[in-house]
Amino acid sequence: MTFAPPSLRVFGLVSVLCIGAAAPSFAQEDTATEDGPLIGEVEGASFKLFPLAVPDIRVADKRSDERRPAVGITSVLRRDLALTGVFEVLKPQSYLDTDGLAKGDVKFDDWLNIGADGVLKAQLTGTPDKFTVQVYAYQVASTDQVLSQSYAGTKDTIRDVAHRIADDVVKAFTGLPGVARTHIVAVKKVAGSKHVFIMDADGERQRQLTRAGTLNLLPSWAPDGRSVLFTSYRYDNPDLFEISIAGGPARRVSSRPGLNTGGRISPDGQTIALTLSKDGNSEIYLLDRQGGLKKRLTSSWGIDTSPYFSPDGSNIVFVSSRAGNPHLYRMPAAGGKAERLTFQGKYNQTPAYSPKGNKIAFTARDEFNRFDLFIYHVEDGKITRVTQDQGNNEDPSFAPNGNLITFISDRTGSRQVWIGTLDGRFQERITTTGRYSSPNWGPFEK
Repeated sequence: MTFAPPSLRVFGLVSVLCIGAAAPSFAQEDTATEDGPLIGEVEGASFKLFPLAVPDIRVADKRSDERRPAVGITSVLRRDLALTGVFEVLKPQSYLDTDGLAKGDVKFDDWLNIGADGVLKAQLTGTPDKFTVQVYAYQVASTDQVLSQSYAGTKDTIRDVAHRIADDVVKAFTGLPGVARTHIVAVKKVAGSKHVFIMDADGERQRQLTRAGTLNLLPSWAPDGRSVLFTSYRYDNPDLFEISIAGGPARRVSSRPGLNTGGRISPDGQTIALTLSKDGNSEIYLLDRQGGLKKRLTSSWGIDTSPYFSPDGSNIVFVSSRAGNPHLYRMPAAGGKAERLTFQGKYNQTPAYSPKGNKIAFTARDEFNRFDLFIYHVEDGKITRVTQDQGNNEDPSFAPNGNLITFISDRTGSRQVWIGTLDGRFQERITTTGRYSSPNWGPFEK
């Protein structure tokens, strides 16, 4: 494979510069099955999507305005579940929902006949301003009830209610935490400028975080999910800033001459790893959270950039050209000898650790001069491919449950945000307009 630096990539940028809402309340019953989750391993060649019927949420009085929140929750819920890469959400046109909601009133044979392995039943009561949704989930063949839960909401929390239901359904069927309530940040081009935006995990409810400057790049989350680091040229130098996701002015963290880029906060929230070029070459340093210099980690003739902490904070994976071309390396987070991880290809970049610590996603340029996503398996050093023959794909970032990634793809003609499974079998676009770069998936709600 051959790899050459494209424009507006993290490593390419460094090379050029060196040369020159509130969640709803709920009450839950313990419905865990004795045999554990119904769906086991959710990736790999043997996995098949779990067919799930999600009928329209019912309302107690169809003549009232109750249908509006019911319709809204149903729509968002189906989308959330489809985006998990676990469920095949059956088309509602393929079945009639005429039976009851409680277990004794569900006609399981009818659901089995339409190909459903699971069925979700729900009813909304109350008013559009204040309502409750009672949700039941069943495994069809065994008739086991795996979820029985109620959710309180208002007209302003419809999407939040849907996201919470989706996450609980994922947990009920797989035993894994869902990510519908998490958020993604990305850079979006707006009227000739680039700004950091935050969005729901399905791409909706986008909100612009940065306002100052015309070039804001490389956002990354603080581990508590309350703020985001990014690099901005607002003062004519690539300085590192931190901004609260609640809004307000950004705080300048590092403004040393030259590069202050690729900032990543350690899992314990105490340290920032980033690239500085204050001494002439691009090297990786550690700062404290206030921006004070703690330690220089690398010292090589090549460009060192894109540091990323392992989930336990013990290691940092980064990109270096010390062997002639950019490749992935790993070193102790406290400093020490760096170990080269990738040897194939001539341009490997933007590494991201899985929250499970067992995988590193990265971007590489293949023999056809296209950028695609790959996974480095930490245990044995094996590399597997995620995307192929689907345009350019880059800038991977793991979901906090480690089962999905978000990335940028131009396969539809413009650079959009996508999410997908690690084996590449499921990939879905979550944005449709604008041009994006550097998506970063945030942590679970605290």
